[in-house]
Amino acid sequence: MKKKNIIILMLFLLIITAALIIIGFVFNKTENEKQNGLSNQYDVSPQHTIAYVSYQEGKPQLFLQNENETTGIMAAEFDENTMILDPSFSKDGAILAFITTNKDKETKLTSTVHLLDLHTNEITEVFTDSSTIAEVAFHPQGSSLYYLRAGTFENYSPIAGKRPHDFDVYEFHLQDQTLKRLTNLSQYSIHSLYVSSTGERVFLQRDDDSSVETPEESFQVKERIFQIPLDRPEKMSVISDPKREVSVFSFTMTPSEKEMIYQSISNPDEGGTYKYELYKYNVETKKEIQLTHIGEYVGDPVVSADGKTVYFMLDKKFAKGAPEYHLYKMTIDGDNIEEINLFSS
Repeated sequence: MKKKNIIILMLFLLIITAALIIIGFVFNKTENEKQNGLSNQYDVSPQHTIAYVSYQEGKPQLFLQNENETTGIMAAEFDENTMILDPSFSKDGAILAFITTNKDKETKLTSTVHLLDLHTNEITEVFTDSSTIAEVAFHPQGSSLYYLRAGTFENYSPIAGKRPHDFDVYEFHLQDQTLKRLTNLSQYSIHSLYVSSTGERVFLQRDDDSSVETPEESFQVKERIFQIPLDRPEKMSVISDPKREVSVFSFTMTPSEKEMIYQSISNPDEGGTYKYELYKYNVETKKEIQLTHIGEYVGDPVVSADGKTVYFMLDKKFAKGAPEYHLYKMTIDGDNIEEINLFSS
């Protein structure tokens, strides 16, 4: 009798264990699969079409939505091991370039640049590179693509996590499928690639470390905005305020290229959680004004083709957990702030 009870008990425990294992497989999600919601990767065409990236159970989805509409159309979707980065419209708004890259960079580095034809909805792969391509931008005439490429994935100090490094600017000619390296910076990091209206120079954000001579001085480096003439890249120069005591981060230029909109910290001396706002700086007058006073995390500005509107992302859960991005717009002077409701489900 006791032997029978023991067998029944063992069978019961075996069934429970098997059930728990099955439940674990069903409900256990990888970190990649847990990624959900709107990202901060987007662009706005001259026709007011918004291209934006959202995640559903880790899968990146590329949407297109007119600013005045309440529904979006999914243009592309990839698996949960992939990220979509930097959707960027051509100057006429007819073509959208975007990047796909693998999330797990410990295993390998690989990135593919795609083009989406908005007339036919056809997506083509332009090229694949064994690197991290972080940003892409069209030549004004649409003849080539400029992009930021990082050749390594490592940590530059024992206390810092691994990140893409050794950034430079490259150009890919669409007609003859040739590649050209435009700079030899091997920079720790570069962000916010912007191509001038003539295609003769690019603007970017990076560390202003030209005068650093000791390790101690490297901790005092500020991030600024540079311009690089592509015919003479060694003539790179700072065009944001070189005396600004607080770093500037994500930025864009106005169509005239006389002003820039950038993100910076509004409370650097208060302690506690930093607040990130948008500022406008006039390259000619050297005057700066603060555009937003939201008191949270504002960034990733995009200026409309007519120069009248600034779009930006607001992270409502900054420093509180996973980001919760919302897209907003305002006038070029910081007035009439309103949210744009994006459909991504």
